[in-house]
Amino acid sequence: MSAFQVEMPGLSPMDQAVVREALNLNGTHRFPVCAFRARSDSNRNKNWVEQYIPMEVEAVEPGDEDQVGWSLESVESRVPTEKELMDYEHRGGSLYPYLELHELVDFAKLEVLERTDDTLILVTKPTVEFLEKNRAEMLREHVTTTLVLDLKKRRVDFVTTKLGDEVKPNPFMRVYEFDQALDYEYVPEVGEVVLTEMKMRADVKFVVVRRKFHLSAELYDFSCPLALQPESCPEPIATLPD
Repeated sequence: MSAFQVEMPGLSPMDQAVVREALNLNGTHRFPVCAFRARSDSNRNKNWVEQYIPMEVEAVEPGDEDQVGWSLESVESRVPTEKELMDYEHRGGSLYPYLELHELVDFAKLEVLERTDDTLILVTKPTVEFLEKNRAEMLREHVTTTLVLDLKKRRVDFVTTKLGDEVKPNPFMRVYEFDQALDYEYVPEVGEVVLTEMKMRADVKFVVVRRKFHLSAELYDFSCPLALQPESCPEPIATLPD
């Protein structure tokens, strides 16, 4: 990851340095491309388990780059059917653990909400790109993104984007709830802080039809085989012959 240039006019130089380190905006850490599994439940798929194993294979179509390396392991705790495997597609890398937070956070609006000896809490607005990806661009002025940073470890703890009160962006639509939470954790097998859990809830009424959406995802079983990233992964411990 290379350095990512962002402006943070609402923060002091000291707080800017903390944010850059916690979010790795300076690109000082080289994240290994590790294998992992993702288990998710949503309106569409229940107990859906995917596996990501990095592959040195180029996608046939440029838009399918994030599909390379993904496989469907199970659906509702059973082996996928042939049709499910044929229909399976992975687009956009939405469960990829190295989520680039500059794609979510509007740094130009970043402000300090609260500070303790151990924690720095910041608030801002989500980026337009993030809201468009979630089909919620009309909510930009009504939602707030909160970042909680661990000052002792200089790491991001979790990030949330929430709707304050229900809003009616147009005469045909009312949004009762929009809530997304991203939890980060230090994973020894990766050697860095990565996204390990994601939850999203939305409650929207279109004209007379009210629909509720939900997604919960857990990322686990991380591994970093030396064959994948020999320069990033730790060397194996030598053992004596029998």
